[in-house]
Amino acid sequence: MDLSRLALPDAWTTAAWLAALPILAFAAGRARWREAASGAAAQVWPAALAALVLLWSIRGSVEPHFAFHLSGVAALALATGPWLALAGGAVVVAATFALGGAPWVNAALVWLLAVALPAAVAIGVLRMTERLLPANYFVYVFVAAFLGSAVAWLASGAAGAVVLVAALDVPPALAFGDYLLYLAILAVGEATLTGMSIALCAAYRPEWVATWRGP
Repeated sequence: MDLSRLALPDAWTTAAWLAALPILAFAAGRARWREAASGAAAQVWPAALAALVLLWSIRGSVEPHFAFHLSGVAALALATGPWLALAGGAVVVAATFALGGAPWVNAALVWLLAVALPAAVAIGVLRMTERLLPANYFVYVFVAAFLGSAVAWLASGAAGAVVLVAALDVPPALAFGDYLLYLAILAVGEATLTGMSIALCAAYRPEWVATWRGP
């Protein structure tokens, strides 16, 4: 769910900045910048960020409060790891805000809901998969990539629905009914996009997928 252009209350945007800045600073401190500047990551990370900026620019809307675009954040987290994904997601948010003219005060909340949350969920599904299931290509692709990206997408959308209800007084029946129904349908597209991308890279260019450990 895209909240970037909504007129959000000051209390929400201020709280978002106070929460987002230390998380982003921590992620930037943990990110492996040397790997991002050389080797496979130097090719994958910039290309992935450019792809996400393009993907986020393809935006649709149904109601005044409901706009959406596919995410790709789960794929970024699986390909580059969580810390580079969080830092790169901030670049994507900044680029899309600059290109789309969205109010910058909303940027932190968008980063939290559209980057930090789905990246955390995707990595969480991956860790659970590694702990409970056999380490093989098909488990990684179908559970961590396909299923994980769908769950991450729905978590982000549900969090956006909470913001609409709590901050903008959108009726809960609308936010958690019609809006989440659209998002559930789009989750299939998100899972397909992420699953196919990760499946191809893990098979043909495994060095491009930082979280794929091999059989």
